[in-house]
Amino acid sequence: MRDLIRWVVTRKSETKNAARDRLHLALMRDRMDLAPEMMEALKHDLRAAMSQYLVVNDEFQEFAIRRLDESVFLVSNIRVKDMRRAPAQ
Repeated sequence: MRDLIRWVVTRKSETKNAARDRLHLALMRDRMDLAPEMMEALKHDLRAAMSQYLVVNDEFQEFAIRRLDESVFLVSNIRVKDMRRAPAQ
């Protein structure tokens, strides 16, 4: 009987911790997600900034915001066609 009670109490604790962790991850995700309009604006601004120094393809091959633990990473791949010899005016 003691083993059964111990198992129930331990299981509740594990379930509580798992639920807390899921909630924590959901809250972090909500804080870090960008609206599609913001992602497009960011892509546009990055493309404009890179175009001053590089001849680039119009479309990103990959563009995403990724999370790893507490860190957030911007991941982008864009084809560089050529290097500019002088900054664009």
